[in-house]
Amino acid sequence: MRQAATLTFGAVLLFPFTAAVGRNAPQPPQEQQSQNSEARSPVYRATVVSRTTAAVNYGHRTAPTKVDLKGTLLYPEARGEATVESRRGAVEIDAKFRNLDAPSRFGPTYLTYVFWAITPEGRSVNLGEIVLNSANKARLRVTSELQSFALIATAEPYFSVTQPSNVVVMENVIRPDTVGRTEQVRARYDLLPRQSYTYETGAPAAATDAPKVSMDEYEALLALYQAQNALQIARAAGAEQFAGGTIHRADELYQQALRLKKRKSDGKQVVTIARQAVQTAEDARIIAVKRQPLEGPASSQ
Repeated sequence: MRQAATLTFGAVLLFPFTAAVGRNAPQPPQEQQSQNSEARSPVYRATVVSRTTAAVNYGHRTAPTKVDLKGTLLYPEARGEATVESRRGAVEIDAKFRNLDAPSRFGPTYLTYVFWAITPEGRSVNLGEIVLNSANKARLRVTSELQSFALIATAEPYFSVTQPSNVVVMENVIRPDTVGRTEQVRARYDLLPRQSYTYETGAPAAATDAPKVSMDEYEALLALYQAQNALQIARAAGAEQFAGGTIHRADELYQQALRLKKRKSDGKQVVTIARQAVQTAEDARIIAVKRQPLEGPASSQ
């Protein structure tokens, strides 16, 4: 039997709940609510933030090596470690995380954590979503074509973001026994600052007595909220004007997932379709950013 989660968060429209076995959770946002909220003007600004951290050139070696993952000033209690092994054509990363609670501690629109590899030149690669269990631990096994990189973790509004937010909660720390040539990364990212995802809905703060749900229900609702975030952020970036077909497809997938949830369909199916909506919305955002003029919607307000 799957254990119950004990995570609490609110989404863009601040529909909070606590994931644990108990009462039924509130229904996900209805179609009209979603459309109305998306018509509101978001607080959405881009900036450039510079950070420096240590990268390692892992080279072509046969033996694995480790780096520690330590919480930043934003989250000093977070801990973890990553085992990195260079193989022919790829580098394998086995990362473990602990002492991570709900990302909503940084704001109600932060719904997940994402693990990143950052090259010495500042290029960021999304390695995957950090999915916490009921003990606030996680493990992520991934491969990358990169050879020299730093590792960081950030709080994000959805899993498929292509640039890290400036809510950096963990970064790698070189151990005395780490094998590899250390380099200093001066990474400059185009970031959305903390709280820039928030929509001004006038909704109340998250309630502490939120309804409780099973882990399956929690995962389905979380996926729907991430899809809602991704759609709103893409629209704020000009997707309706510059990537109409792609954002329309993303919205269709989101509405399909909502209908499945309303019919109490299998939670895994809801999660699958909602995550497709997230990815498609992020594609629409990227297309819009590339196509729009310099003074596009994302630079307004």
